[in-house]
Amino acid sequence: MLPTTRPTFPALLADQVRSHGERVFLPRRRASSEEPISFARLLGDVDALTVALMGLGLGRGDRVGIMAENRYEWILIDQALASIGAPSVPRGSDTSLPEMQFILSHSGCRYCFAEDDKTAREVLAMRGELPALEGVAVMADSTEVEGAVALGDLLAQGQERLAGAASELLAAREAVEPGDLLTIVYTSGTTANPKGVMLTHENVLANVRDTTETLHITRDDVFLSLLPAWHMYERIMDYLALAAGGQLVYTDRRNIKADLLAVKPTIFAAVPRIWEMLHDGVVNTSRKLEGLKGKLLRRALATSRLVGGRRAGFGTRLQHAMLRTVVLKKVLENFGGRLRLCVSGGGALPRHVDETLLGVGLPLLNGYGLTETSPVASIRRTDHNDPGHIGPPLPNTRIEARRTDGSVCDVDETGVLWITGPQIMQGYYNNPEKTGEVLQNGWFCSGDLGHVDAAGRVWITGRAKDTIVLAGGENVEPEPIETLIKTSPLIEQAVVMGQDQKSLGALLVPNLEALEQEVPRAEWDERAGLLHGDAVKAVLRRELDRILTRDAGCRACERVSAFRTIAEPMTPENDLLTRTLKVKRHVVQERFQDVIAGLFA
Repeated sequence: MLPTTRPTFPALLADQVRSHGERVFLPRRRASSEEPISFARLLGDVDALTVALMGLGLGRGDRVGIMAENRYEWILIDQALASIGAPSVPRGSDTSLPEMQFILSHSGCRYCFAEDDKTAREVLAMRGELPALEGVAVMADSTEVEGAVALGDLLAQGQERLAGAASELLAAREAVEPGDLLTIVYTSGTTANPKGVMLTHENVLANVRDTTETLHITRDDVFLSLLPAWHMYERIMDYLALAAGGQLVYTDRRNIKADLLAVKPTIFAAVPRIWEMLHDGVVNTSRKLEGLKGKLLRRALATSRLVGGRRAGFGTRLQHAMLRTVVLKKVLENFGGRLRLCVSGGGALPRHVDETLLGVGLPLLNGYGLTETSPVASIRRTDHNDPGHIGPPLPNTRIEARRTDGSVCDVDETGVLWITGPQIMQGYYNNPEKTGEVLQNGWFCSGDLGHVDAAGRVWITGRAKDTIVLAGGENVEPEPIETLIKTSPLIEQAVVMGQDQKSLGALLVPNLEALEQEVPRAEWDERAGLLHGDAVKAVLRRELDRILTRDAGCRACERVSAFRTIAEPMTPENDLLTRTLKVKRHVVQERFQDVIAGLFA
């Protein structure tokens, strides 16, 4: 049972986690390491680091940055900060430098933990713009960075002081309240600057409690961890393993298939792109196989989609049952053979992937949530696991579809989804205007379009806001990218898109006069309102690659992979712009739907 009288992480560690003792929590210190970490080792290191942090003068309410990827040290630092009530401000080490600087500055971080020496140097180089920052630690046993300290040294210092600091340590933990901030997670906003989602201990532990109850998490579960630890989707899975006394095994994208076989997890959560990749791997294998084996596998996958989609007749179901014992059993073995729960979240799961994997026999649960909901809001149940929907809300959570006037929609009527429950954020840090736009009387406006059916299941049908969610789960705001693209003298207008796709695409309108200086009109190939031609494509590709860089504030997922060049400018007269010259995205999507489909083919 999770602590109920004081739902804080210090209470969780004292009441629940400590009982797990020498059980192995992390068989690997990181994805490439085989060093096991027990619960007892984690708790001992948390105690030592907590004492060291107090020695640095850090305490309740102080914000501390964590710029790093999945590893043991990440959860160690996270729990040490939670033990003194210091909110973590996490982000990946691949964050663009302008965004990293904004996050550390806007949150007023007093301290920062960096993935490695390179990241530490980057943080120290921007120290002049970070007046609140007092120190940087490298998450390693030693460091060569002048002005930084190694985590190993902090642990040693804390260990030396531990025996004499027992009462101080206990007092710090007991001072942490359920309503104290656990973390501030910056997520993309509608402008160039991200928004800091404020989540309390109570918010996150309520989500752990209700998700544990819904998914029946136990100490026998083995989690395969793939997604970034700073992302709330992965973070909640890590906390589920921690609270239940299960095992958490780090992997990376290159080793997913091998680790599914080697680790044999019982629970694996991933974004839709990963499930699509695994699905495509099986399909491609079936196409390459020759002879009877290939025919049987192809037929098994075809019947699996019909069965998973609940569209199979008696004959198909009978055939599928036979193929399942002969063919699909081997497919499931490639997933380790022990999966009792697979979870897809962070974006829309393609219907064909959902249906086929369900038919193959994977217990794939499609879920929904946002950073602002700590993050889980709804998830399908194993006993009612039909494809397409995202399940009913979690216990203690309500989801309503509302009309633009705020009234609640009828059953099956599409509206904007509003969510309420104990996991709803406190607001956006130091941003009351954006907070007021989405929080009303304990309800959070998700910005997603959907409906609730007669069975209480939630269906997502679109997005009411411009945020693009890629298949890999990355949130991308198109407007700042478009603004950057238009800094090119060759590009007059740009519309970026890519909802539920692997990468971004764009429609570009060139500055015709400037383009002619680079490519003579004789080399243009204008057909059906588009500019083709290798020379035109090459020069615009060069411009996109020049502009959309990390130094310009772009993450890898914010770079445009494919584009088409439109010959006619977008104007209010052709209804592609408003009278205030804003792009009518829905009109562009409709007008150029065939061109856009070709972008992502």
